[in-house]
Amino acid sequence: MTTNANDFEEPFLTDEQKIQNDQNFDSIDSSQTYSKISSPFDGLKISSTEVLEKLTERSHCPKCDKPVKFFCYWCYIVVGCDIKDLPRVKLPIKIDVIKHHKEKDGKSTVAHAKIIAPDDVEIISYSQMTKIENPDRLLLLFPGPNSKTLQDIPRSSFDKLIIVDGTWRQALNMAKTNPELKNIRKVTIKPQKTLFWRYQNKDEYHLATIEALYYFLREYNEVYEVPEETINSDGSGYDGRYDNLLWYFKYFYEFIQATYRRQKGKKHFTTRQREGYIKYE
Repeated sequence: MTTNANDFEEPFLTDEQKIQNDQNFDSIDSSQTYSKISSPFDGLKISSTEVLEKLTERSHCPKCDKPVKFFCYWCYIVVGCDIKDLPRVKLPIKIDVIKHHKEKDGKSTVAHAKIIAPDDVEIISYSQMTKIENPDRLLLLFPGPNSKTLQDIPRSSFDKLIIVDGTWRQALNMAKTNPELKNIRKVTIKPQKTLFWRYQNKDEYHLATIEALYYFLREYNEVYEVPEETINSDGSGYDGRYDNLLWYFKYFYEFIQATYRRQKGKKHFTTRQREGYIKYE
């Protein structure tokens, strides 16, 4: 299981610098650069992101007063549009995200999950994590030789999923060394290629946190929720019910792709990209 990788080399010393450098979607008018292109999300049941395409300026978070665009990374509050215009997803299981306290807020995708599924997702700072109750009833989403797939785990044996969020090194440290986490049963998912735009020194099967949660829920659906008689000819029975978890992720991915395609050769967000990530053709 992977989480977010560091991308930009500039130091992030203050909240103001984070806003200026890390949330660099603000630097380009999304209403002018966004264009409809062939997308890996085309087959998913994701609501229209038109409301995001219309946002051209930052707004102040009503709670912390920081100027942000789309949503506040610190308070998980939507800004610039009516929250009623956003999709909502009901999850079949409660999710606790243990977010490393040194992870850069603007680089984390867990805010997407908290905003889209607010009733079922809690984000806890690693530095403020307390004793975990009923650890035998939990699963920790993390790969490893002792990790099992959902097919091998009875649904009646767990009540909640824990995800660690941070750089790969931070996530590994939390999962392997924290006495509260290291003994929790590990669950893993099938290998999936990431579409995350942040550069990372890992292979393309290291996912952003929101991707990992999404694929976990897809497998959850197919293992526990889909009646056998409804399974499709390709062996899957997933009906798209969790696709909107990728609502923000889809928008950002397509926005970045469209920006580079329209202004090929220019530096926009970073010069460090995985080879072939930007689809010019």
